[in-house]
Amino acid sequence: MDQTSERLLERAHWLGYLGLLPFYSGMALMILLDDTRLVAQAIHSYAAIILTFVGAIHWGRALDSNDATLLSFSVIPSLIAWCSLFLEPYEGLPLTAIAFVMLLFFDRNLYLEMGWFKQLRTRLSILVCTLLSVSWLYI
Repeated sequence: MDQTSERLLERAHWLGYLGLLPFYSGMALMILLDDTRLVAQAIHSYAAIILTFVGAIHWGRALDSNDATLLSFSVIPSLIAWCSLFLEPYEGLPLTAIAFVMLLFFDRNLYLEMGWFKQLRTRLSILVCTLLSVSWLYI
């Protein structure tokens, strides 16, 4: 791997894990506060944003590979995320967690040639689902 690729790989890992900070801080606030409504709503909204972001990865890949099927699929995560926002966090957090798991299984088959990405996505998705689940317990 050349130096640019190593730098890109390192940056992808850093940014991916930094993206977990709102989930971690939200979960901590859920545990510490008595009134968790606003925090639960913020976590739910952020989960919807990140779910949309992960779907957008497929949009870019579909355009790059001229894949109309993948392009069509790429909007499903954002539609699920948007629909989840009509629900209270008690229902919306599990829905987004399930969507992250489903998307992970799809991604694991799609990105076989990108081992580092598959590994990073798996770790991040497991952490996101765990943090969403723990946060949900404190609603």
